[in-house]
This record gives sequence, structure tokens and C-alpha cells, in this order.
Amino acid sequence: MPVFDAFDDDLSDLKERAADADAGVRRVAMMELAEEVGPEAKVLLLKGLGDPDAQVRAAAAKALDEHDGPDVVEGLVSSLEDPDEAVRLTAAESLADKKEPACGPLLIERAEHSDPFVQAAALRALREMTLPDALAAALKALRNPAPEVRREGLGVIGWLKAEEAMPALIATASDADPSVRRATMSALVFVRPGGPGASTLVAGLADPHWQVREEAAVSSAKIRLPEATMALIGALDDEVWQVRIKAANALGRLKAESAVERLGGLLDSEIPNLRKEAAAALGEISSPAAIPALERAMDDPDPDVRKLIRWALGRCQAA
Repeated sequence: MPVFDAFDDDLSDLKERAADADAGVRRVAMMELAEEVGPEAKVLLLKGLGDPDAQVRAAAAKALDEHDGPDVVEGLVSSLEDPDEAVRLTAAESLADKKEPACGPLLIERAEHSDPFVQAAALRALREMTLPDALAAALKALRNPAPEVRREGLGVIGWLKAEEAMPALIATASDADPSVRRATMSALVFVRPGGPGASTLVAGLADPHWQVREEAAVSSAKIRLPEATMALIGALDDEVWQVRIKAANALGRLKAESAVERLGGLLDSEIPNLRKEAAAALGEISSPAAIPALERAMDDPDPDVRKLIRWALGRCQAA
């Protein structure tokens, strides 16, 4: 009984402070309410979203990240239109963590809002819900003039793995905005080897923007796209080391024996993470042809690289 009495006393105190005349006191109360459970705490936070002080509203939106329910989603969606930018951003972050399928219609409606920020936030919240009804809104978003809306629309399509969206995805691979092209490479992760979109993903490995090339390599690795093998081997010479690392990883997953010589050469790289990824890839491929390069690298100065080289050497010798 004393435990519950103390809890009730704490909540009563927070309720008083949430109504205090001092905005600073109300803001701290909102922050502390994140640690409380139950409907009363949630009601106080939802009420805080309408506080006259923007910092209090932002604190309430952040605290609601710890609470669930359609009423929470509805409150956060309404806060996407708050006059204060910090409140809108915080509400969008909290909303993205919610996975309330029952709120899908509300979010789909907001996905066609006149404000690009609201549209993008609604689409971001829809992604992991994987609601088939969200596809139409996502496809429409790809024609939006705002790149952030197009990006989030692609995120929804990628999670839905919607084959019927493939023509639209292929078109966005030529988008003028590199962040949209990068999102396209990520969304193409459900492409089947030999199927539509495979050549688009391969072409992404030669995109002018390095983050697009990197994402194309990541998706190629996830789906083990054999058509990408030659382009990935070429990407081992990319001017950006992050792209080279992802290409090496992809070639390992593809077990591309044709890449063994080039991967062996990366064991001399000045970048430890690149040497590490090359060794891991050679271990995945497990070709005896990699043994000489691995033996030469046995004394690598990085202990993590040496560990992977020993592992890879064992697999290649066993093969």
C-alpha cells in the first residue's frame, strides 16, 4: 500500500506542477510525466500539447514518445501543424516511433496535407505500419515538388515491397535530388535478381553522388544481386572509401570468386575498416585463391583485422 500511496502522491504533485503559472515548472513536469504510466499521465501530456508556451508543448510531444494509443497519435499529428518549428520537429520524431495501424487513415489523410512538412512526417510514420492503403498516397508523393515528401513516399513503398510501384521507382532513380535517388536505391531492396528494377539498382552504383552509390551497394548486398557483380568490383576503386567498404561487403555476400584478386589487394589499404571488410568478404567467398593474399596480411597492425584474416584463412584452407 505505501508504494501506491507514494505513486499517487507523485502524480498529484506532477498534476499541480503541470498547471503551474511558471512555464519552466510546467516544462519540467512534462518531462517527468514521461516516466509515469497510466491514462492520467497521458491525459496531462496531451493537454500539454496545447500549452501556451512552445517549450512546454515540445516537452509534452517528446514525453509522449513513451506513451501509446490512438489518442497519442492523433495529438501528435495535430502538433505537426504547431506554429513553433521545434514543436513540429519533436512531434514528428515521436510520431515516427508509433506503430498504430488503427491510425492509418488519419496519417494517410495528412499525407496529402498542403504543408510538405506535415506530409513528410505522416508518410514517415506510415512506413513501418506496412498498410496497403498507404500505397496510393506514397505514389502520389513521388510527384510532389518537395524532395522530402518524395523521399518519405519512397520509404513507404520500400517497406510495402509493392511490385506495382516498380515503374515509379525506376523513374525516381533519375530524380534531380540526390537524397531522393538514394532513397530509391534503398526502396529497390525488394528487387528480384533478373527482374524489373535490377538494372536500375546496378546503374545506381555509378551515380554521381557517393551516397547514392553507397546505398546501391547496400541494397545489392541485401538481395545478393548477381547482375551487380562487375559493377561492384569496379566500385572497389571508388574515390570514396565508404562506397568501397559497402561494395566489398556485397561481393562477400554474393560469394563472387571473380572479386578475390581485387579484394586481396584491399588488404594493403591504409583504411583499417576497408581491410577488415575485405578480409570478411574473402572469408565469405572461401576461395583457395585468396590464401596467398591472406597469408601476406597475417601481421596486420590492427587486431580486429588480424582476427578476421585468421578466420578467412581458415575457411579458404578448408575449402
